[in-house]
Amino acid sequence: MENAYTLWEQGKSGSHHVWGKVELEARGKVEVKIFQHEKYPFVNRIGNLFKVKHLDQQLRLLNYGKHFDILYAPYSWSNTRLLIMLKMLGLYRKPILVTIHQPFMKMNSSNSFLRWISKLFLFQYDGIVFLSEELKEHTIKALKVTKKRDLDKIDTAQWGPDTRFYDKIISNKEDSLSYFISAGHTARDYVTLIEAFRKMDHQLKIFCTPRSKPDVKDLPANVTINASFIPYEELLKFYKESIAILIPLKYPDSQEGCQGMTSLQDVVALGKPTVITENPMINIDAAKEGFGITVGKGDVNGWVDAVELLAKDKQLFRQMSDQASRIYLEKFNSELFGEKLEKAVFKIRLR
Repeated sequence: MENAYTLWEQGKSGSHHVWGKVELEARGKVEVKIFQHEKYPFVNRIGNLFKVKHLDQQLRLLNYGKHFDILYAPYSWSNTRLLIMLKMLGLYRKPILVTIHQPFMKMNSSNSFLRWISKLFLFQYDGIVFLSEELKEHTIKALKVTKKRDLDKIDTAQWGPDTRFYDKIISNKEDSLSYFISAGHTARDYVTLIEAFRKMDHQLKIFCTPRSKPDVKDLPANVTINASFIPYEELLKFYKESIAILIPLKYPDSQEGCQGMTSLQDVVALGKPTVITENPMINIDAAKEGFGITVGKGDVNGWVDAVELLAKDKQLFRQMSDQASRIYLEKFNSELFGEKLEKAVFKIRLR
C-alpha cells in the first residue's frame, strides 16, 4: 500500500490503488493512515510456514491500537488471519472493516462444516463491504445469513478508477489505433485468446507476468507477449494506442468473484470498448451497459466473432467508446466508492 500511495503522489498511478484513502480524506471526515506493510521479513517467513500471511504486520498492529479507531483491510482474510482468530477468542477488540472481492474462505464448499467455519470467521469483522452486489447476495445465500446483526454489517461499494488521474490521459484518435491489447495476471485465459487470434490477422499485444505467461507452442506472428515488469504509466501508453482492451478469464466456479474488475477500470477510464469473458459476479456488465461484448469461457469462436465485429463496425466501436466514458462518470469511479466506503465506516461502533 505504501508503494501504491507513493505512485499516486508522483502522478504515476490512480488513487483507486490505495483503496479509498484519498477519497475518504478528501471528504474531510476520515483520516486514513497507512501502516507499514513489512518491517521484519523473517517474521513473515515464519508465518508462511503456518499459512498465516503478513504475520509481521499483524503482530505489530497488536501494539498499535491506541493510534487508530478502525482497522481497514481491503484484502480481508489475507491480511487479517491472525487478528480474526484473536478476535474470535476475545483477545483483539479493535473494529475491522474489510472489502470482499472473492468468495470468502470455503463459503462455496459442499461441506457444511467448512461453510459454518467460513461464516463464523466472516462475521468477526465489524464492517463488510462487498465489491459486487451479486457476490454479496451469493454469500448471504451460501452461508444462510439471516440474523439482523450480521446483515447490518454488510454493504456494497463499486470499486472504481480515479477520475482526476485519467483526466490527463487522452486516447489516440480512432484512425491511429492499430492493435488489440490484453493485460493482467490473475485468472487469465491467454491460451484461448491466442487461439482466437491465430484465426485472424489483427495484432494482439499481451502483457503478463512470468507466472501467468501462457504456455503456447508456435506463437502466431500477429501475437506478442511481454512477461517482464512494466510500470503502469508505460502500460497506459500501449492502452492508449489499442483498439480495445480484451479480458479473457479462466477460474474454477467455486472461486468465481470479481475477476477482471481491475482491467474493467482501465476500459471505462480510457473510454475503450472491451471483450470480456462472462462473469456474473462483476457489478458492471459490459454488454448490458453497452461498452463491450461478453463471451463464454474457453469460447475461441466467440472471441473471433467479437473481435471481428469491433474491428469492422466503426459505428459500434464509437458507440461503445462513448458508453464506456459515460459509465465511468456515472457509475464506476473512485469518488462513488469513497462515498459508499465512508458510510460503511460510520456504521461501525467504536471501542
